[in-house]
Amino acid sequence: MFDATGFITAGGRSSRMGIDKAWLEIEGQPLIERTLASVRAVASTVAIIANTNGYGNLGVPVFADTHQGVGPLEAVRVALSNTQTKRVLLVACDLPFLTPELFSFLLSIPSTSNVVPLSADNQLEPLCAIYCKDSLEVVKELIERGERKMAKLFEEVPTRFVEFNEIRELGGASLFFENINTPEDYERVLLRFKPPRLAI
Repeated sequence: MFDATGFITAGGRSSRMGIDKAWLEIEGQPLIERTLASVRAVASTVAIIANTNGYGNLGVPVFADTHQGVGPLEAVRVALSNTQTKRVLLVACDLPFLTPELFSFLLSIPSTSNVVPLSADNQLEPLCAIYCKDSLEVVKELIERGERKMAKLFEEVPTRFVEFNEIRELGGASLFFENINTPEDYERVLLRFKPPRLAI
């Protein structure tokens, strides 16, 4: 267990899905509950960031965005504004293959800076990352300036980027950053959870 607050983002508009994807089920369990369980395994405190009703019965605090249409930077601002710990683990609920092992790896990196992993195709994964409380003022300034790109935050505050090769050997690594945005994505993910058919 790490002295960090896990914030799960469930506040997206899910416009491409057509419904609130946080409640899509995998093996009978909503995405938001699966993510909560994984984050609870490593973080001392857990909360949700959401802009719609329905999350209050999950037994954790729920915080809403103040600035609409800002994207992940606003999620970072909400998290850092509402934590009592020096670090937060920010996780999107639409990444169903993330594991406590990955979170533990990121949280165990000896760093006083933000920690952001990269996918196999070298893309930043800011919604599966560690943010330090010291970043809050910079985040606020970026939002006030109208900035929306997460990369700008990483240019202005110390950031430890985790190359995919560093996490490649963790179980399930090849699927870590496969997310659900559309009904087609959801169907593809469901197929991955189906047991293989036995040959007769």
